[in-house]
Amino acid sequence: MAAKDIKTAAVLGAGSMGAGIAAHMANAGIKVQLLDLPIEGAEGDERNGRAQKGIDTQLKRHGFQRPENAELVTPGNTEDHLDRLGEVDWIVEAVFEDIDVKRDTFAKVDAHRKPGTPVSSNTSTIPLEVLLGEASAEFKRDFSITHFFNPPRVMRLVEYVEGPDTSAEVKEQMHHVLERQMGKVVVDCRDTPGFIANRIGNFWMAVGAKTAFDTGIKPEQADVAFGRPFGVPRTGIFGLFDYVGIQLVPGIWGSLLKALPESDAYHDYNIVERDEFTTLLDKGFTGRTAESGFYRGRDEIYDFEAGDYRPKEKFEVGKDPKELIESGTPEGDYAKEVFATFIKYCCDTAPEIAETVDQIDIAMQLGYGWKKGPFALADSLGIDFVASLIDDTPSLLESAKQAGGFYAGGKVLGTDGNLTDLPNREGVIRVADLVAGAEEIAGNDDATVYKLTDGDYAGFGVFVYKTPMNSNSNAVTELWTHAPEWDLKGLVIANDEERAFSAGADLGTLAKLSGPEGDAEELARTIKQGIDGLHGARIAPYPVVGAVRGVALGGGMELLLHTDASVIHAEARVGFPERNVGLFPAWSGPVRLLERLVEIGAPNPHATAFGVLLNVKPVPAVNVDFWREHDEVIQSPDHVVEGALELVKKLADGYSAPADAELPLTTDALAYTDGSETDKAIGEALAKVYTGDGTATEEELAQRQVDAATEVLQRQENHDRAVSMATTRKPLNN
Repeated sequence: MAAKDIKTAAVLGAGSMGAGIAAHMANAGIKVQLLDLPIEGAEGDERNGRAQKGIDTQLKRHGFQRPENAELVTPGNTEDHLDRLGEVDWIVEAVFEDIDVKRDTFAKVDAHRKPGTPVSSNTSTIPLEVLLGEASAEFKRDFSITHFFNPPRVMRLVEYVEGPDTSAEVKEQMHHVLERQMGKVVVDCRDTPGFIANRIGNFWMAVGAKTAFDTGIKPEQADVAFGRPFGVPRTGIFGLFDYVGIQLVPGIWGSLLKALPESDAYHDYNIVERDEFTTLLDKGFTGRTAESGFYRGRDEIYDFEAGDYRPKEKFEVGKDPKELIESGTPEGDYAKEVFATFIKYCCDTAPEIAETVDQIDIAMQLGYGWKKGPFALADSLGIDFVASLIDDTPSLLESAKQAGGFYAGGKVLGTDGNLTDLPNREGVIRVADLVAGAEEIAGNDDATVYKLTDGDYAGFGVFVYKTPMNSNSNAVTELWTHAPEWDLKGLVIANDEERAFSAGADLGTLAKLSGPEGDAEELARTIKQGIDGLHGARIAPYPVVGAVRGVALGGGMELLLHTDASVIHAEARVGFPERNVGLFPAWSGPVRLLERLVEIGAPNPHATAFGVLLNVKPVPAVNVDFWREHDEVIQSPDHVVEGALELVKKLADGYSAPADAELPLTTDALAYTDGSETDKAIGEALAKVYTGDGTATEEELAQRQVDAATEVLQRQENHDRAVSMATTRKPLNN
């Protein structure tokens, strides 16, 4: 039976992780039973207090994408409500990392679940074989580990561990739910201590800390040295200890020390017993879960010799990690020692924990926020250079030298030392692969339109940007004016730039043309060309569908409003930052937004649109209320391209282009009163588009936008804003 979406689930354990998992299940539209121990001595619903507290905490921490999603989570307790387990499609255990507690929980689950219901544990340290103990054969068949990372709404990594008895159907179902419904990236792990991310990531943190202590490198110095040059988050190592909570060191790092043999290099970096960690723990300085940790605020660091906090020192290193390693500076020597030790451990451990090295890279990228995983980083540094840092070259590193890298020829190195195909994730489509061999039917230096000639999508087109962050240059908008001429069944706007659907207009052009000394006529033509281009996308004789992830801002958001429908990642950030640039959205964003609000019967549509268009702060797509019937908001950014292709096929049957709009004007006063005179001028300009008697045609509204936008951009103050954003990417609040 093919895997399908689930409708109901139960989570046992309402702590930070369990309640977070329940909240994100609700984000995915799943009804959840959240059960925890009852409150002793309480009666009625008060016995569910622990579960209710978990829900309330997630509301405060924004674990729910929308507050109303909390209504999908029903609190309960593990004495009164175990019968509810018989009503759900999936059961997740997220109780304490105590084997006896977990096994007792599994026994209760097995006694109340429907036969065949998948059960998974969120354990981060206990091997599956140990978890199961004397469980029944049926339970073992339906059981696996789904290790989420905290917070579950934000962290995309889920480590999946199957047992020798786990059925293929359960594995397929879990991958489907986790990837497609919940938007996660599943990494299949072997049943080893710490799995992949914590086994590797915790070792890196331990090496970084112990090496710093042993060599006299200051914590803030270490965080700079092994930080941004290596694509590590700005927290660095010690900042990361503070972020996750130093109180976790004895439990998580300690459990790995107990689970791993003495021969494992992990034992050479035992930070659990380091005086520096025990000192902070004894004082209650656990990091962000307390008032301080290694750091206190942004400007102080703990001095172990003085026994108190001191001002943080400033250290600087270059951006190139190879140059840093070779620099001979204290920071370079520290970075060299940490990286060499870490990559050697990755090579030595990889055959035990993973099939291919990309699994480890993905785990470090998604679990620890690295821009590249350790093996991709090694490739970028040069395999021979990396090998020169290590006295005893690991066999996997030697295999990489022979293969030309850990990634070579479109393949990836298996942990057996042989190159193999990169694994495919079901439904994840790379646009570069999709258009390879397709016919180029239109294009210029900034964008290309491809017509697919093979497979299920033959005859459909793909619009691919080539500009930075998919910005809409004059060449792009000019290309869009020809959309009605393209011989296509439908068109998808898609790309492999994960950060942006489209980040807006070409600010440099606007800045150059604006101001009292600018070219007003050319500025007007540029604005009109943007309107005409997006109008071309709207009136094309085939459906146009967007595949949206990252950001859709300004002109990119206006393009999105001109599509027939879009498949949109729930966490994509969308909005209109134009006020920061000194103007209002003027490529018929005001027209399309008003049109939608009128269609859905929104009260005061002009005032609502006015407020949205002048609110510079992007919002998650899931919080937008003006998506239309065919728009789809999904949890997985990796599946928006597939979703868009399927949607455009659906819309192509019997399609006809929408008619030009004729929209009501308003006689109500529209004014922006919260900002400076420059902000007020922008509000006045936008108000001119919406204000008047009766109705206005599409053509009339277009001219209103050109006139108002040109006028406002001729002001010196607005020109200064445009120049500031174009040159510094920072808004000028003049």
